[in-house]
Amino acid sequence: MSWEAIAGFSSSIIALCALGLTIWQACIARKHNRLSVTPHLTTWTHSDTAKNIYAVELLNNGVGPALINSFQIQVDGHPIVGEGTEPMERVLKILFPQYQYSSWQSFVSKGYMMSAKETRSLVTIQFHGEKLPRPEEIEHATKRARVLIEYESIYKDKSTLDTSEFRANLALQGTPASGRP
Repeated sequence: MSWEAIAGFSSSIIALCALGLTIWQACIARKHNRLSVTPHLTTWTHSDTAKNIYAVELLNNGVGPALINSFQIQVDGHPIVGEGTEPMERVLKILFPQYQYSSWQSFVSKGYMMSAKETRSLVTIQFHGEKLPRPEEIEHATKRARVLIEYESIYKDKSTLDTSEFRANLALQGTPASGRP
């Protein structure tokens, strides 16, 4: 084999290696770009039992914005329909018919772009009057309710927030239910 043939063969091998490395780097860069804008919606519950206030917040703790495609609330597996904050108001009437309360609701509509690290209060309820629910009743009521939000990243990667799946994961892990995200 001549030196020219060896040099030509070596050049071809080097070129193929360079092409392979370039393709590999492009794949890694694409994956990194997708991950750098991935949203992650979750809920956070908190309470002030001394003031009988309970709240559920929606937060995007991902690193990218979340485009909301659908927002649904269910009680006992049945969708609660309405415009604006009506579904949340109906949910509270279903879950707490025997109690007096003041509430503040919000919703996110289709097309809303929730930025990274953004937090929205979905519902805050303050019980008042002589008859007040026990913390166990509040916990039971929240287990009956389910929030389903379908959303996507700016790269159109689709995800779903399903609060019932989160509770199922907590039960499997044996994590206490109070103060959970």
